[in-house]
Amino acid sequence: VTGNVHEPRNYEVLIGTPMDELLKLATPHPDTDGIIMGGPMMGFLVPQPDVPVVKATNCLIAHSDRLFPPKAPEMPCIRCGSCAQACPHELQPFEMYWFSRAKNFGKTQEYHIFDCIECGCCSFVCPSRIPLVQYFRFAKSEIWAREREKNAADQAKERFEFKQLREEREKAEKAEKLAKAAAAQAAKKAAEAAAAAAAGDTAATSPQAADAPAIDAEKAARQAAIQAAMERAKAQREAAQPKNTDNLTPDQQQAAAEIEARRAAARLAVPEAPANEKSE
Repeated sequence: VTGNVHEPRNYEVLIGTPMDELLKLATPHPDTDGIIMGGPMMGFLVPQPDVPVVKATNCLIAHSDRLFPPKAPEMPCIRCGSCAQACPHELQPFEMYWFSRAKNFGKTQEYHIFDCIECGCCSFVCPSRIPLVQYFRFAKSEIWAREREKNAADQAKERFEFKQLREEREKAEKAEKLAKAAAAQAAKKAAEAAAAAAAGDTAATSPQAADAPAIDAEKAARQAAIQAAMERAKAQREAAQPKNTDNLTPDQQQAAAEIEARRAAARLAVPEAPANEKSE
């Protein structure tokens, strides 16, 4: 702890110790108006005095206008090259300054801005009093922020594409299952239709086969009844006696006998088979 204090000294403190409490141990002067974390060239003013000590904290400087008078107003870059001569990494700070100010961060990376160690030599020797290191810090922070956004966008895109792939796969699997179910249903219906058709043919054939003997028996019974009726009629004709033959003369009796003989001959001449067919 040094700077605008009465007792500058070294302290071994815990990480997280408030800087203003640490500064009180060195008894700061009344005109102390801030705390610089780091050295005179690479350090920067902390936004609040109660900022905790971190792992990178190696020096605290009590700030005052007496020790650090206000800088003169910033002037345009004259491209003198003094910053390039003072750079320990042999970079081109004036080029990086122009691109950082124009927010052309791609060009700043082409000039190896991340090789800058932010030592502050360029800002110290700049005749235009340009805070070059602040521009470089701004450019680095913006590049990091855009990289984080790009990574987040890439991850979101990857998740979206994976989701689409999963949905398409699930849709294809569902369609395949539906197709298989439809094919199985169609096969089942076809089998049922074939079984029903076979059962219908069997049922249609069975009554016909069962009715055939009944038809034959009925036909035979009818033929037998007709034949019996014919036999009875024949017997009746043969048994019938001629009527009104008591008072006939011999000539009349002879004529009647001839008529009966002709009738008997006619009956004998008619074949039985045609009679049977006619009766049917």
